[in-house]
Amino acid sequence: MVIAVLEMILPRGDEAVTIRALRAFWDTTCARPGCIGGGVFQEVGDPKTALYIEMWQEAAQLEVHVRSPRYQQLLALLDTAAVRPTLRFNFVAETRGLPWVEQLRLGTTGIGGDRE
Repeated sequence: MVIAVLEMILPRGDEAVTIRALRAFWDTTCARPGCIGGGVFQEVGDPKTALYIEMWQEAAQLEVHVRSPRYQQLLALLDTAAVRPTLRFNFVAETRGLPWVEQLRLGTTGIGGDRE
């Protein structure tokens, strides 16, 4: 799994326009093969900061998306940020769920213990 995270300070006076543009980009991105979640978020108490997240099943699917002509729309939005935005791609090697929490709570495993 790969999680793409964009954090940006919205352009002053155009916050609502930029949020709408991010949401429109997300609406078409979430329908792409391999996209398994994400969305557009604004910080509570700090609406000038936006968080845009995409979660991809496989890196190859994200690579197709980033290479697509449509991705230029997202890159253009980055250029409107009030300060240089942060865009990072987190390559997730392992995921744990509720069984892991239960094991920890019951004391049957340690931090590096049983995996799902």
